[in-house]
Amino acid sequence: MCDKTIYFCDNEDCKSYGLRNQGNITKAGKYTTSNGDIRQMLKCNICHTRFSETRNTLFHGSHYSTETIRQIISCVVEGNGVRSTARILELSKDGVNNVILKAGNHADKVLSDLLHSLHLEECQLDELWSFVQKKKRLRKKM
Repeated sequence: MCDKTIYFCDNEDCKSYGLRNQGNITKAGKYTTSNGDIRQMLKCNICHTRFSETRNTLFHGSHYSTETIRQIISCVVEGNGVRSTARILELSKDGVNNVILKAGNHADKVLSDLLHSLHLEECQLDELWSFVQKKKRLRKKM
């Protein structure tokens, strides 16, 4: 079931651009992608723009299924490289690399949007400091 409260109109000319849970997004049918996934079409009632539920996500425009993209990311998170992930999932290494790059760019956009006005009182950098200290010791030995 499609939760319409998480979607927003991404038409910059719309009055409700970027606003979630405004009641302006309605279902507008379904479609099947080339890889067999069934996706929901949505519509903004303010500007009448239609868009896919995967618009502005990692899954939009990919020729891999949603499950395959999740498997690629799971393999990489577990420490597998591009080539080993491609071998495990029987995919091309270029395709795996493209998914990883797209996931990284998407994560960057999401995090920069969520963390742009973050005010920090304190920040722990223990691991970074250990790394710096270790490098200093290695340089002294040389």
